[in-house]
Amino acid sequence: MIMTAPVNLRPHSARWLSVLVLAALAGGYLIAAMLPDAGPPVSMLLSLVRLFGLIGAFVLFIDSHGQQANAPDAMLDERQRGERDSAYVRSYQIILGSLFLVLIYTLPAKFFGWRFPDRDAGIDLLSAFAIAGLALPGIILAWRAREDEADLG
Repeated sequence: MIMTAPVNLRPHSARWLSVLVLAALAGGYLIAAMLPDAGPPVSMLLSLVRLFGLIGAFVLFIDSHGQQANAPDAMLDERQRGERDSAYVRSYQIILGSLFLVLIYTLPAKFFGWRFPDRDAGIDLLSAFAIAGLALPGIILAWRAREDEADLG
């Protein structure tokens, strides 16, 4: 079946956007979590960076690679289903591994007096993981796609 996506980025473009989005999400949310008392100019800049990450993740989610990641089995051939399933497994591993690293940080953080995220910072970090998790399967498919694949359908 032919999938029609609202956005159809070439794999190269989707890769570049994914790097920018993941950097914006990681940087915007992590810096905001580590600097909860930042002044208005820094807070505004971080909000804009996070907004870019959110919008970019949405674009990647509705891109043709994201559509393949979220398509029902009936719309995909066996190869595409295998690629999609593999992308979801890798996404799971990345998100769970990242959360585990945050957990490892929190264990000695209180003991050694390291910066420990407060409730709002924790919500920010969980938001970053959730937003990245939505786009990650499509990002992985874009990184694995061949440049000559103009249409995923």
